[in-house]
Order: sequence, then C-alpha cells, then structure tokens
Amino acid sequence: RHLASAARLLPLLPKSRYVLKEPTDVRRVSASSATQGGLAAAAPAPAAAPSGGWTEHTAPDGRRYYFHKASGKSAWEKPDELKSVQERAITASNTAWKEYTSASGKKYYFNTATRKTQWDMPDEMKAAAAAAAAAAGGGAPASLAPPSAPAVPAASVPAAAPTPVPAPASAAVAGNESMRAATISTPTGGTPAFVAAATAPVSASEPINEAEVATAKFMELLSSAGVKEEMEWEDAMKLIINSQSYRVLASLAERKATFVKWREQKREEREEAERKRQRQIKVDFVQLLKDTPALTSRTRFPKAIEMLSLEPRWIAIGDEFEREELFEEYAMSLERKEAAERRALRKERMTEFKSVLLQSGLTVRSQWRKVQVQLEEEPASKALDKIDRLAVYEEVARALEAEGEQQRQREREVERRLERKRRDQFRSLLSAKHSEGAFHVRSHWRDVSKVLAGTQEYQGALQQSGSTPAELFEDFIEQLNEQYQAHRKTLKAIMAALHGNFTVTLETKFDAFEAALRGADTDTLEGVPQSSLIAFLEELQDKLARDQVEEERRVERYRRAALDGYQDSLRGLMGALLSSSTTWEEATAVMKGKPAAESMTAEEQRAAFDDLIASVKAAEAAEADGDAEEERQKRKKEKRDRDRRREDDDEEERRRRKKEKKAKRHREEREEGETGP
Repeated sequence: RHLASAARLLPLLPKSRYVLKEPTDVRRVSASSATQGGLAAAAPAPAAAPSGGWTEHTAPDGRRYYFHKASGKSAWEKPDELKSVQERAITASNTAWKEYTSASGKKYYFNTATRKTQWDMPDEMKAAAAAAAAAAGGGAPASLAPPSAPAVPAASVPAAAPTPVPAPASAAVAGNESMRAATISTPTGGTPAFVAAATAPVSASEPINEAEVATAKFMELLSSAGVKEEMEWEDAMKLIINSQSYRVLASLAERKATFVKWREQKREEREEAERKRQRQIKVDFVQLLKDTPALTSRTRFPKAIEMLSLEPRWIAIGDEFEREELFEEYAMSLERKEAAERRALRKERMTEFKSVLLQSGLTVRSQWRKVQVQLEEEPASKALDKIDRLAVYEEVARALEAEGEQQRQREREVERRLERKRRDQFRSLLSAKHSEGAFHVRSHWRDVSKVLAGTQEYQGALQQSGSTPAELFEDFIEQLNEQYQAHRKTLKAIMAALHGNFTVTLETKFDAFEAALRGADTDTLEGVPQSSLIAFLEELQDKLARDQVEEERRVERYRRAALDGYQDSLRGLMGALLSSSTTWEEATAVMKGKPAAESMTAEEQRAAFDDLIASVKAAEAAEADGDAEEERQKRKKEKRDRDRRREDDDEEERRRRKKEKKAKRHREEREEGETGP
C-alpha cells in the first residue's frame, strides 16, 4: 500500500527531486521519504575511504549499510575491515550483544540470547572497548558511548532524535522497519540482524510502539477537528491539514488509511451505542412489566395494552410485534416462576406429610386404607391431594422395605460368615484327626462319622445350610488323594525293591508291613505319613480279597457248568432208558470215556447223578399224578434258568475283566503323568 502511494506521488514532484544516484542494491525510494521532501538527499555518498573493497552508504530511511563493489554484496552489519579497534575487540569478545541503528539514527543494542533491547551500551561491550583502548596505548575513552556514526544527510535523519527510554521496544523498531524493507533489498549475505531484532518478543519493560502512538495522535486530531464519520477523505483533510499533528504520520497513504480506520471505529461506536440504547429500552420495558403487580401469567396481551398503553416505557418500544413478543416472553418466565413456586410448596408439604407418616409408627405391613383413615385429620394430610398423599406413602413404604431388605441382607451376611467359620472349623477337625491317624484316604464316611459324631465341630457343621459334613469329608479325601498318589508311587517303588522277600496277605499286620518297608528304604519313607502306609496296605489287601472272591466265583461257575454238562450228556445218551431206577453203575458205564465225565472227579459225577435221578423221580411222580406237562414245563424252565445263569455269569465275567482292564489303564496313565515324560 505504501509503495503504491509513493508511486502515485512521484510524478507530482520535480524530476530533480527523485533522480537518485545510489548503489545497485538500492532500487526504490520509500514513500515516506518522497512525501517529506527528502528525496533530494536520498542518494548516499561514500562516508569513508574504501577499505578492503567495502564502502559505507546511507539508505533513504537513515540506516547505514555496506556495499562490496567487487563481489556485489551488501550487508547491514559493518565488515571487520571498516571496524575500529574497539569494535573489533567487541566482536572478538563473543558477546551476545549486537549494535544496531534505529530509524532516527540513534544506536541501540540487542541481545541475541535473551532477546532483550536497550539504548545504553551493555557493560560487556564497554569492558571490551576499554580493554582495546588500553591495549592500543591511548587509554580508555572519556565516555564509553558507542562509536559515533558518520554524517547522515539531513533529509534522512529527523530533526529531533526520540527521547531515550529505559528499554526500547523491539515492536517500535518493527514499525519503522516495514518501510525500510520496501526501500532496500535484503543483502545477499543473509537476513540482517536488525530484522531479527525487530521480531524479538515485546517485554513488559519495553516502550510503547511509536507507530501506534502516532496513529492514536492522528485519530485524536480527527476527532477534535470536527471531522464527521460520513465525510470523505478530501473533506476531512481540509479540516486537519493545517494542524501540527497532521504530520505525525509520514505518508499520505498512512493518513488516509488511519482516517478509514477511524471512520470504521466511529461507525462501530455509533452502532454499539444504538444497540445499548435498544437494549436499555427493552430492559426498561421488562422492568415496567415487573413493576405492574396486576400482571400475572394468565394476563393476555390485549389486557396489558389497556393497562399500560400510556406508559412512556411501553411507548418506547415502537414495534407492536416486538412489544408483544417481549410481553409473551415475560409471561412465560412468570409462568415458569409460579410453577417453580408451586413445585417447591408441594415438595415442602410432601416432606411434612412424610415426617407425619414416619412418626405414626408406619411399618412394612401397614395398609394404606387404614393409615389414610388414621391421619385424615392431620393438617399435613389435608394440605395435600389424595394422589400426593398416596405417592408419599409409597415412597415411605419402599424406603422401609429397602431398609428391611438391607437388614435381612446384613443378617444373611452374618449367617454366611458364621456358617463359613463352622465349615472351616470342621475342616480343621478333619485335618487334625487325619494327622492323628484316625482315618486315611481310603476310609469311608460311615466309619469316620462315628469317630467325629461327638465333637462340637461336627455338630456345628450339621447346623449350617452349606455343604454337609459328608460332602466336606469327600472334598477333604479328594485333596488327600492327590497327596496319596505321590506317596503311593513311592511305596510301589519300595515294594518292587523287596524283590518278593515280603508278600502281603490278607492276614498281614500293619506293624510287619511297616517294618518290611522301612527295612528296605528308610530315607524315602521320611516324607510319607503313616496314614498313607495304612491306606496302601489296605489297598493291597482289598485287591487280594477281590481276587480271592473272584476266583471262588469262577470255580463255582466252572463246577456248575461241569455238573450241568454231565447231566445233559447222561440224559442225552440214555434217553428213554433213564429212569428213577437207573443205577450208578449203569450211568458210569454209559458216561465212561465221555468228555463231560473225564473233566469231573468221581465224587462230582456221583453228586451230578444223584441230582439228576432226584429230578427224574420228581418228574415221574408228577406224571403219575397227571402233571406230566407241568413237569416238562418246569424242567424246561429249569434248563432255561441254568442257561441264563451261565450267560449272566459269562457276561459278569466279561464286565469284570473289562473294568479291571480299564482301571489298570487309568492307573498306568496317572502314574505316567506323575512321573512326567
């Protein structure tokens, strides 16, 4: 915007005022220099003799820059070739402070580490300059002020330098640097340190922005000179152009932009004042409604017109629709307020009636019809509707039920804890009795219950609703069985180590069994309790008893099968010759050499023959009595029974063998699981 304003003003000036002779780096002249008539002096002349190819120049805004003709480079910072001894010493000290020059030509100092700016030379730079002067032999300078700047053209430097303040704001520098950036291109050596310093954060101790102060002063001029917000810039300029404050802003573009900004602020202030006025009119209207006690939530708008149409606060609302809308909103708020008051009053009365119910001795078993009659004369009851009284009663009844349920829950919890304690005591009793050897893993509950029946723990376990003593015993036995299986494996290994030197029989006593095991291995048995030894002995003896019974049953089945076979063979061979008069010698002669006879002893054959003759005699007697058919049926039935018994015995034998085989397989699998892979 500034460049465009400068471009429009350049043709209006004499040509000799803007023909510039400057280094190739400086391409344009700032609008501020052009409008202030300083363009004639904008062409900088070398301020110092060439040194290392560097020359010093002054930009139109008053800042010095340095140009190297051979390389075509320009820079804001002074090259080492042009620095004095003190300046070189300051540079060599590696201090974070840098020296810069403001738009007014006054030097200031910027700390690149802390981002702080100030007018006075820092102590570090003063010390470096003093050391350099002492080394040169000239002594310390009288005043450690920064080195004086070369002469600057009058058009570039303001008539009066700004009054120093304790800590110059980097924001103030930024305000002036926006114009400098438009006049001089950035040197090829990188971004000047002055631009970096201008972007430093503004601290609380920094001065007010000069550009903002100038803008505010110009706006104050517009307000005091009687400029109206509806005026155009040309009309406003006629009123302020002769004022001293007119030139606080450097360019015409800045003045015009500030005027537009001032006019926008004035318009916003006027609109805000109008909004406040309209808001206050509405507030006064609502206050008028509040100040009228005759208005209620049921009052209609036509009635309100009759009551308040002559009131100034009523008339102030010019729009009838807006007036009605405000009235309806007030009526709704009044209705909400009245409803809230009614709810609060109803809640208060219900609370009072609730207190009366609680004081009347109400219980969970109380009936509403009786309670209602009992409290119908109470003021708290009369103040409520019937439905509200019922609601309060139900709330109190639910609270009493909840309280009763909580009490029962607490009692149940106490009972559960007591029962759990009784079960734990019974388990402790089982553990103690087992340690004493009263029972072992193979003991039966019917035997153990006789030992425990007289104990207090057993009686307590009977009085609880959880697991019965028998179930607790079974759980305890299951836990013991897990331990016993490990002990059983050890005992089987010891038995195998005896190599048949000791054989367990049904008559073997525990003392002899224990002595034999301990004689074979004393170290391994140290971890095996006595109850496991007893259980293992009983297991071996139970197996022997089962095997003995099974053998007896097998022999009996074989004897009966041989007997039946002998009788069937004899009956088949003799046929009709077999009668009650048949002698033993005849039967022996017939059965001689037959397999059925050879598999039996003479005594067994004679017993089978006698049994057969007895049955034949019975058949003959039955036939003589006319019951021959019945006898035949009886004999057939007896034969079927014998066949069925043989089949049942065979089936039972198969099931027994299958069961033993399955049990053996399970034992082997369990032993393999205990030993591991």
